Amino acid sequence: MSLVPSKRYQNMELYAIFNKPVLMPGEEAKIHLLASGEKGKVIHVSVFDDEKTIYEGDLTIGETPIVGVIPYEAPGKPGFYSVRVKTGDVLLDEVSFIVHARGQRRPRGLALVWHHHQAPNYLPDGSIHGPWAFIYVYGNSLRPYGNAPYSYHAAMLEKHRDYHATYNLSPSLIKQWHTAVKQGVVFKTGEQLTPGDERARIIEDTVAKYVRAYERGQIDVLTSIYAHTIGGFLIDVLGMEDVIRDEVRYGISITKEVLGVTPLGAWTPEMAFSMKLIDIYYDNGIEYTVLDDKCHFEGAEGEKTSSYEPYIALNKESGKHIVVYFRNHELSDVLSFKNNFTSEVHALRNAYEMSLTIAKRILESSGRILTLALDGENWMVFSGNPPLTAFYLDKLLLFLESLSDAGFLRLMSLREVYSELPATRILTKIPTNTWLCTFKKWRGEKEGHEEYWLKAVDTYRRIKTYEYMVGGRDPYSEKARWALWHALDSDYWWAEFWSPKIIDVWLNESLRCIDERLREIRVKDVKIPERVISGVTTTIVVDIVNGLDTPVKVRIKASCPSNGCSSEKEVGIPGRTTVNIPLEIVVRDSGLIPVSVAVEAESYVLSSIVKEVKAYPLIPANPV
Repeated sequence: MSLVPSKRYQNMELYAIFNKPVLMPGEEAKIHLLASGEKGKVIHVSVFDDEKTIYEGDLTIGETPIVGVIPYEAPGKPGFYSVRVKTGDVLLDEVSFIVHARGQRRPRGLALVWHHHQAPNYLPDGSIHGPWAFIYVYGNSLRPYGNAPYSYHAAMLEKHRDYHATYNLSPSLIKQWHTAVKQGVVFKTGEQLTPGDERARIIEDTVAKYVRAYERGQIDVLTSIYAHTIGGFLIDVLGMEDVIRDEVRYGISITKEVLGVTPLGAWTPEMAFSMKLIDIYYDNGIEYTVLDDKCHFEGAEGEKTSSYEPYIALNKESGKHIVVYFRNHELSDVLSFKNNFTSEVHALRNAYEMSLTIAKRILESSGRILTLALDGENWMVFSGNPPLTAFYLDKLLLFLESLSDAGFLRLMSLREVYSELPATRILTKIPTNTWLCTFKKWRGEKEGHEEYWLKAVDTYRRIKTYEYMVGGRDPYSEKARWALWHALDSDYWWAEFWSPKIIDVWLNESLRCIDERLREIRVKDVKIPERVISGVTTTIVVDIVNGLDTPVKVRIKASCPSNGCSSEKEVGIPGRTTVNIPLEIVVRDSGLIPVSVAVEAESYVLSSIVKEVKAYPLIPANPV
């Protein structure tokens, strides 16, 4: 699928483009005729607009995409126009253009935001189970135009110096790059990537190119939640706000360490937003993020006008705020998914059409900034013909630069937008949602999703239980949290990449850090008096063992089927100690009554025991 479908006529493709999509009134322009097919083949064509025939003659297919260049004087009146190309009665192509006078209005901003990300594709032992962070730098998926997406984007920044954009170099991605360059990595296959070898040099050179682009003001660099998880879901559905807060803080530290950049903005992975993210971002010095016009702006509440404006997202309860830029869902998806090109001429025709579509949208919009945001690598490698996406990107940037040169738009990084186009309107509610307008891709499309979310929540509850019990975090719980981050990476839950084995590895690693310690707290015994009378208070004694070196705080609960037969007490237990805790219960029934005694923390049961009590009926006192 592509914006302009592939058209074939007698085993040829033939298209037309202008040298740029926006012309000034009366400007001398050029129509480029593009063709591919059997070399040396001749085709007779005519080119005409609504008023006249512009060209008629023979074209010969050669080695280059452009087989003819036709001078053309743009109409004198601003508006939308088109020319058509025919052979006989067959319409080969119809190409549009815009006539726009310089100074007709102030140039609008165009913010291209590329999301470079990879999951933390290493195992607890450090070995790499998924090589994409690396082969998307030094691989050959884009040859002959370049190596692979990450290095190709960097090369485009060197080539097109007037091209300003924003790159989210996700922390889990650049941490893997940093490790490879400084320490080397070992792949699960046994292959090694050592510091100093050619592949490591390409990675290091790629990082340097991004840093140089940032330093010369060409790009903005966004940080993000470290392990690329669906933050809004974890916060609002699973209650893991502390996990997201930790990952944001750690992600910022990685961005600073690897790139030397103090980020102002953050990419919200999967655009999985929650209003509670505002406080997390604000507290960590993050000023802005990118969300979706369809999935977030449409349902937002506040001083809404156009989605082509920046907005202040305000948490009214805390007074904290960030700026939000809403990407154009439709055009971002065109770049993301309509990129299956059949030839260079087809890719070039689509690059022109995409630049024209952007120009139209800017001309028709009332706001100050058009934002397109999408994955930086996946649209290329998942195309039906990845190399041609590289050719397409190069040509698209040329067309966009022509629009910038003409004063029609400004190619801007988000840092430039934030500085020069301040947000003035306030939104007080943005719905919890993703770029897909649903969370089902991560919870619902795969049969095993629910089972694994239950496992993840249970692991998180155990970590929280342990921390409550020992009075806060310690090295054991920090290691458990680190492992949990990896299990929660959204890529492993995405339906098409569903990876339960990887999730299991990290959940098991998380539990390995704390489960043995949780098992050190247990009910050893329950001592019950020989004679228990129904309706009369009875004292039982619970023996609790703390096998840890550290003191713990737990709650002891006793219960039985009878109404009122319950008792609980919060106690502190010194390290390496067994304590005897008295509890008072009242058994209302008589006979053999099961009494359950549990030790818990944060409503999570650590250990329990059930004992049977022989309860005798109460005999009333003598009347006299």
